[in-house]
Amino acid sequence: MSKILGICAIVLVWAYFQVSSGSGNGLSQQSLSVSEDKERVVLAWNGPVLEPMSERIAAALERYRTDPRLLVLLLNSPGGSIEHGRKVIAVMRARKRPVNTLVQKAGVCASMCVPIYLSGTQRMADPEARFMFHEASLNPSVKQRINREKLSDDDKARLKQAVKTFEVNATDELFNEDIGIRGVNVAWTEKMRGKIAGRDIWMSGQQLMDEGSGVVDRLIRTAAR
Repeated sequence: MSKILGICAIVLVWAYFQVSSGSGNGLSQQSLSVSEDKERVVLAWNGPVLEPMSERIAAALERYRTDPRLLVLLLNSPGGSIEHGRKVIAVMRARKRPVNTLVQKAGVCASMCVPIYLSGTQRMADPEARFMFHEASLNPSVKQRINREKLSDDDKARLKQAVKTFEVNATDELFNEDIGIRGVNVAWTEKMRGKIAGRDIWMSGQQLMDEGSGVVDRLIRTAAR
């Protein structure tokens, strides 16, 4: 029993920094491109929510810190690390100026991308933009480590139950603190929390607006990038 408790403690402490919320849809490469016109500056992020996303966005926001034009963060991401996503959100909130968020036609904002999108001053989306919600889960390497441990069936079952409890608590925290923020419909959020058990829920920008979710502030027609 002491061995299982020790392993459980080590795994769950490490897991705190490994919990993720990603869709695994193939957007594995990261890039940040910038486009400008007379009225706005668009920072286009493509790829997972992982290092060095927060650093690159922070540098871009600093570059345009005194620029009077509207700043827009264009997102196309399968999600990623919850811990790193919160760093990105902190970077955006630390800037004393509006930063709007946008998901374009054919764009994806899945899992941990959604809280980043929600941190925008105004949240815009194409009607055909795709958003995905699901449960938080540990990095697969954590679960592989558990499977490699030489434990009895009972001890392994206890450890897996501890991991499951950790994931449920992480999902509750994600919905309560990261998704359930300004303007998001509380009843809609609670309903979505129940719907995602064991599956991914995909919704378009139009569907989110039609359901009165409060996730999207305004629909705009865009061209796919």
